[in-house]
Amino acid sequence: MISSEKACPLWMPKHIAAKHYVIYSVVFLYLVCSAALCALYPFYVVFAVNLLIVLSVLFLIKPTWGVYCLIFLVPISRETIYFAFTGTWNIHFIFRQSEFYLNALPVYTPVLLLTCAGFVLHRWASLSDVRLRPDIKTLFAAITVYAAITLYWTQNMLHGISQYYYLVSNIMLFTVIVYTAVTEDAHKKMLWCLLVSCLIEAVLSYWFRSLDTYIDYGFAGDIVYGMRIYGGLLASDGSPEQAHGLQDAHETSMLMNIFIGVAAALFLTVRSKGPRIFLGLCVITGLSVVIGTESRAGAAAFIFMAMCFLFINKKTSKHFMRYTIVLLAAALVFYIVEQKIFSVMAGKDTTIMRLLRIGGQIVDSGDVIDPGLSKSETAGPGRRTIWGYGFSGLGAKWPVGIGIGSYKYLYRTPHAHSVPFSFLFDLGLIGFVLFFLILYAITKHYIRLIKLQDTYMQLMSMCLMSTLAAVIFHGCFDYDYTYPLFWLFGGLLYSTLLLAAKSEEALT
Repeated sequence: MISSEKACPLWMPKHIAAKHYVIYSVVFLYLVCSAALCALYPFYVVFAVNLLIVLSVLFLIKPTWGVYCLIFLVPISRETIYFAFTGTWNIHFIFRQSEFYLNALPVYTPVLLLTCAGFVLHRWASLSDVRLRPDIKTLFAAITVYAAITLYWTQNMLHGISQYYYLVSNIMLFTVIVYTAVTEDAHKKMLWCLLVSCLIEAVLSYWFRSLDTYIDYGFAGDIVYGMRIYGGLLASDGSPEQAHGLQDAHETSMLMNIFIGVAAALFLTVRSKGPRIFLGLCVITGLSVVIGTESRAGAAAFIFMAMCFLFINKKTSKHFMRYTIVLLAAALVFYIVEQKIFSVMAGKDTTIMRLLRIGGQIVDSGDVIDPGLSKSETAGPGRRTIWGYGFSGLGAKWPVGIGIGSYKYLYRTPHAHSVPFSFLFDLGLIGFVLFFLILYAITKHYIRLIKLQDTYMQLMSMCLMSTLAAVIFHGCFDYDYTYPLFWLFGGLLYSTLLLAAKSEEALT
């Protein structure tokens, strides 16, 4: 009895004292291990390991925080900031005298894995009861299983496995987004988080015009850390350099169109004057960056998105043509004024604006998709060339595809420059059908809500479905199924439709 009293203070229960000793011992061992790592490895390696440990504990306990972190990290392209293996199986490309790798790990990879593990633990502990609808769950299971089957006839097993990981991780991303946005309050927080993330990318796109950075740092054998930012005010032909954030110009235009759609959705659902002014400025900023990217698909996607919004909105559909003409005129004036200001900033009174130059080539050649390529020996491959190699490579395999990730071996380009065609080329008609069934499963949830535009979730559904039109349009001319921003937006849109349907059921 005396010894036990000496072991712990009178004011402290025995079990609490024992618990403190365990905590102190763990902290002590942790500090000793960190000190040993500092003696063996550089400081930044130890810092990265400690950061990963802290994030592991945090995201396992609070997986929703991991989702908020993913909203900031997913838009960062794996061609901009990445970790990659330099082995011979990893396809690499040369662009602007720098090298990037196709099978690169995105920076959000550890956060996604930890967040998914946190959700699994919460489900196992019965702390969460969120489930995907049977239609989406079945389609995701089908495409995951079938993509794994195609690994048996893919041209490069290691490359195919990496592409399979991208596909599965994107499905996981979609799922954790839906599992998080289970209430209207959580949904609002996620949309505001996405708005801030996109706003940061927009600001970076202005700053990067003055930068041109390329870093490749090898470590741990054949692993390399890469970062590349392509800046500059004017391109070699005298036209303004295309704007971009932490991704290329086309990806930036896609992100900014989503930015505009989310800002417009929040603008319609808030009542305070201050936030509405801020959101209006966000729409203008997003449009400015879309114009700065000089992306044809991005500009056309914005116009398509705005026209879809005007058509399905009950307040504007009655005068659809009138509003459309005003929209096109305003967008043209905004484009010309912005490019004129930028030309003066670049030190030139006149520059050849890329979109107008391409427009002239379209008029001269009558070629809408690949204008001017036949007249230039140094021009890169056009879309029809890329798609032509895909269709010729399918041959008799059109029902089953050439195998996940195998398109890159038909023609050395980073992707198929079309989400539908990338499903078709790699996964055949089966994958192509599954892709459209996923779109149908999402769209059918909105059909019953299309005339309901009163509540918060109903207005969100209308705006985000208009944004989906821009995403699909742009996706027909760029990217492939491994592009994670599609899946991030798809998860937010699907959760919006589910919440809107749930609120409608509650009212009826």
